[in-house]
Amino acid sequence: MKQWNFFLTLLLLGSAILLPAAETTTELPKDVPYSDENTGVVFPPFLGAFRKTEIRINGNPVIGTRIQYAGNRIGCSADIYIYAVSEKPGVISEAEFQDHYLQVRRTILNLKLLSKKIEETESLRQWQIRASENIPARRESFQFRTDGEETYHSELVILLCGDRIVKLRITVPAAEKDAVQEADGFIQEFCKLFFKNKPAAFVPCSTEPAGVKPKS
Repeated sequence: MKQWNFFLTLLLLGSAILLPAAETTTELPKDVPYSDENTGVVFPPFLGAFRKTEIRINGNPVIGTRIQYAGNRIGCSADIYIYAVSEKPGVISEAEFQDHYLQVRRTILNLKLLSKKIEETESLRQWQIRASENIPARRESFQFRTDGEETYHSELVILLCGDRIVKLRITVPAAEKDAVQEADGFIQEFCKLFFKNKPAAFVPCSTEPAGVKPKS
């Protein structure tokens, strides 16, 4: 039960800054490829070691689309969110994208304030994601400790795709090294979907204030 409560918290986190009231939601088949009309990306039934379990499309573009994958191991989940930053979507500048990324990471780091289930959240490492398509993209690793003393490894990948933000949140038990490796494999395959099946380069970076060094 504690584990399910934790994943409900992560679902809240994934949609925490998508505040407008919900509109009509459509569920699509999970066992066939899903072609997203806003990004042009096709999401397969399987991605790495994860299987697609749910697709929900909301009529409000700020809430947008959620694609859920589940790993083969207990406690492994991945959620992809595709959404606009306005109910009338327009091109998002790189500066606006960067501000949005900072807002998302602040929400994650302040997760303890949103849920009593979380005792501690820590940023482990940050990267810029680079590829020939020159799509602005960031990655950041976090660690959560719950009130039941379970520790989870969690990743954020966020990228800009025209007038949409694409956000990946993937979480696995930190003690299971194979699960952490499978999460990394999922991220690699996820990035290829946007970079014409080419591997992305992950370049270490930092958003911390001057004098504060991120963990390596």
